[in-house]
Amino acid sequence: MDHLQETMAGAIVIRLSVGPLSTNCYLVQSGRDLMLVDPGLVLNRELIEVVTLIEETKGKLRWIVCTHGHIDHVSGADAIVRQFPDAVFAMDPREAAIARDPSASFAMQLRSSFVLQAVPSPLAAGQEIAIGTITYRVATIAGHTAASTVLIASDHAFVGDTLFAGSIGRTSDPASCELLVAGIRSTILSLPPATRLFPGHGMPTTVGQELATNPWF
Repeated sequence: MDHLQETMAGAIVIRLSVGPLSTNCYLVQSGRDLMLVDPGLVLNRELIEVVTLIEETKGKLRWIVCTHGHIDHVSGADAIVRQFPDAVFAMDPREAAIARDPSASFAMQLRSSFVLQAVPSPLAAGQEIAIGTITYRVATIAGHTAASTVLIASDHAFVGDTLFAGSIGRTSDPASCELLVAGIRSTILSLPPATRLFPGHGMPTTVGQELATNPWF
């Protein structure tokens, strides 16, 4: 499994490509504290590799966060929660409902029987998640899904499938697209230009790069 590492202010971010849709799963370390974002693991070997990576840090997994309820971002959540029962598993309740609906999560369309079993702690806009020396502010953006979660720190953000390098997340209708674009503008592109953006698929980007080159803006 491919993984790349970047050093941000107060944190090390490891990006892992998992599952058939090459979903970005992120392991974040600040001090001895760890957070796993979007465990879209499908194969047992992916689970083993992620667990091994976590154990090799000698840190403690504090948080497991899913940005939204689509199967490629949540399919490994139950296994990770079982493996690390002391970690807080967190999702927006509206996204957890999607993850429990095989049609809404696209599990059915991908011929998967996955239904989220673990019960997450609720995430809400304005909430804060602290690991080590970093505090992430939780924001939500509608459009790609009902309430996709964005985690914002001082110099970087995890944006799920709301925004990609040069593009935006898929939407089902023009109204949802308008909501998504407006939410990206107000929540993400209002951050400092140098802010590093870690999306749910593809390469990282920055606020400045998207303002300069993304055709949607």
